[in-house]
Amino acid sequence: MARNTGDTAKSTASDTKVPEGRPIIVDGKRYVISPDAPVLPSIVSGDRDAELVVNENGMAMVLYNKPLPEDIDWVEYDVELALLTFVTYDGKVMGLGMKIHKPFHEGLSKAEEITLVYMENGESLGSIYPAKLIVRKQSVNL
Repeated sequence: MARNTGDTAKSTASDTKVPEGRPIIVDGKRYVISPDAPVLPSIVSGDRDAELVVNENGMAMVLYNKPLPEDIDWVEYDVELALLTFVTYDGKVMGLGMKIHKPFHEGLSKAEEITLVYMENGESLGSIYPAKLIVRKQSVNL
C-alpha cells in the first residue's frame, strides 16, 4: 500500500493545472472539466493537510483534517499529467496539492472510485464519502 502525505509537497490555487480533454462518458453520465472552471485552493493548502492512500488493487482514499469548501461530485486522475483534480457539484475544481508519485500510478489507474475521509481535527471521523474516479489515460487538446 502506498501513502503520500501532504508534507511532501504543497501547492496553491495558482499552480493548480486544469486538465482539459474530451468528455468521458461512464454509465450514461458525461464527465468533462470546463477549461474555464473556477479554481479553488488545493486540498493541501492553508492549515489543511491530506494523505493519499492507494493499494495495488485499485482502492484509493484521501484523508484530510479540515472540511473542504464545497462538496465533491467526482474526481479525475490524469495519468499523463499525474494530477488528481476534484470537481464540485458547481463545476469548480481543486487539485490535491501534492505530486502523485510513481508507486500510485498503477493502483489509481485501476480505481473506479476514491473515498474521501474527513478526519475532524485529524483525530475523529467526521465523514466518509465515495466519489466517482474518472481515469484519463491520454490528454487531448481540443
